[in-house]
Amino acid sequence: MTCNRCGGLSVAMHFIGDHTWEYDGWLCMNCGNVIDPLILTNRDVQAHGALGSMALKGMRPARGEVGPGRPLRLARP
Repeated sequence: MTCNRCGGLSVAMHFIGDHTWEYDGWLCMNCGNVIDPLILTNRDVQAHGALGSMALKGMRPARGEVGPGRPLRLARP
């Protein structure tokens, strides 16, 4: 399968996390993009406007866009 993000090779994987959840999906060998049936369903619902504006619900916008936040303050030595 071809990755939708980078066009690289995606392979079928079985993901397991702390023995509390597991699912089957696709993992891109180039960029690490993960696709599974739930992700595809959510993207389809969002694309057709069923969720409404995500910004109004306090959720992050699609495609990783992040609004301006507070600047990161680093501790000075």
